[in-house]
Amino acid sequence: MRRSLSIIIPAYNEAQRLPGTMQKVLEYLGRSAWDFAEIVVVDDGSRDGTAEAARAAGARVLEKPRQSRQGI
Repeated sequence: MRRSLSIIIPAYNEAQRLPGTMQKVLEYLGRSAWDFAEIVVVDDGSRDGTAEAARAAGARVLEKPRQSRQGI
């Protein structure tokens, strides 16, 4: 039986913090014995390059279309 792991990271406007988080997760995965591991960043309509930062760090990205965020 293959051991696999999917790490899901929800994100909104996290382009500045995401690279550091991704580095820590990748370091963990590098020390682990998973047969398959993936990082999936779910971008909730960010406006700051979060999706691009996640892809550059090696994550698979699911993007939710931007919506009006009144009150935020």
